[in-house]
Amino acid sequence: MDALAETLNWLYSLEARGEIYKLERMETALSLIGNPHLRLAAVHIAGTKGKGSVAAMLDSCLRAAGLRTGLYTKPHLVNLAERTRINGGEIPVRLLLDYIRRLRAVFEGAGLGLTFFEFTVALMFLYFAEAGVDVAVIETGLGGRLDSTNVVRPFLSVITPIGFDHMEYLGYTIPAIASEKGGIIKPGVPVVVGARDPEARTMLLSIAAQRQSAVRLIERDFRFSSHSPARRIDYQGLGLRLDDVEIGLAGPFQHENAAIALAALEAMRTQGWPISEQAIRLGMREVYWPGRFDVVSRSPLVIIDCAHNELSVTALLESLDVELGRGVKPRLVFGCLADKDWKRMGELLGPRVRDVVLARVKPKRPLDPHNLVPVFSRYAPARVEPDAVKAIDLVMNESGRDDVVLVTGSVYLAGEIYGYFLARQGRTGLFPEAEA
Repeated sequence: MDALAETLNWLYSLEARGEIYKLERMETALSLIGNPHLRLAAVHIAGTKGKGSVAAMLDSCLRAAGLRTGLYTKPHLVNLAERTRINGGEIPVRLLLDYIRRLRAVFEGAGLGLTFFEFTVALMFLYFAEAGVDVAVIETGLGGRLDSTNVVRPFLSVITPIGFDHMEYLGYTIPAIASEKGGIIKPGVPVVVGARDPEARTMLLSIAAQRQSAVRLIERDFRFSSHSPARRIDYQGLGLRLDDVEIGLAGPFQHENAAIALAALEAMRTQGWPISEQAIRLGMREVYWPGRFDVVSRSPLVIIDCAHNELSVTALLESLDVELGRGVKPRLVFGCLADKDWKRMGELLGPRVRDVVLARVKPKRPLDPHNLVPVFSRYAPARVEPDAVKAIDLVMNESGRDDVVLVTGSVYLAGEIYGYFLARQGRTGLFPEAEA
């Protein structure tokens, strides 16, 4: 076994520890390595839907403005290094191995058994601090209040739309989920709120008021109009107006994400960050964020999307209507985790597809694809091919040049099938390596 495989196998073995939601553990771990998180100028992002896209848009615009950026997102699609990027490039493998070894020695020496996520968050903070990034854009993992990233002290918080997901951890009502997401709001630190649900807004505004945090609220302090199906919006904020902003990501759901990102950039400009309108337009046009209505083949047309809950599946179907037309019925490759609302996702997707191949995702908590057959077969022919790569290969071989293929249901499924298309293109990853 080579050094890379051995080191990564050790790191992934930490997943057996599950998740532990106690910020004191992160604070203890970070104190052992010099509290790197306190040396970062950071934007912290939480939400149910769109937070990764918003993070990618912010990062793209800040880089276009000449700033050296760190971007942390979760989960990865193909390679672990994707989670931790500087100036658009993922952490080089050599550095990744070095950081894992360094941190392992420190934490094991202190008798501190971190979880997989805690360890990767600590690695990210140290990497960004030692690299001297100008600004770090940090996406929460799950929730917000007790998320391991929530030890950071940002100059701006952002909360994207809120809906039902991870209810077993976050609560079974919108106010409960909003309360957990709103846990990233810091005293006196401004927050951009992109949530539209009335109960979520009430909760988030209450938290912000208690913490004396200035709020920029969608439809009150900023708004947008969409030029669908063109990938353009007009944005109007408190002091910034931008017409005909081109967005590099497909799907009308990205228009709302773009408005939230623009509101965050407007807030940064008021704090003195040198971000020109030209940089904003360039960054929005050139943003790259794989796995969100992402076309990976043209003949047949293959779209990979990471939709994994009712909110994101609804947005995906709207994108199909706008981008391809209501009459288009794609061939579907679907697989998901057992703890997702798979029946509801099947009810939404089933009537809109021509046929379905059901696969099993590899990581923990996979749903047996045979459970999905009764759901989908009510609407379209459905069959099982447990191996995701074999499933997409089967559909590709059966499809004509003019067919449309849709892959969705899980981030993990998307990542596995991305590997299939990257191999066909002779690539090993989605992003280049960052400069060491």
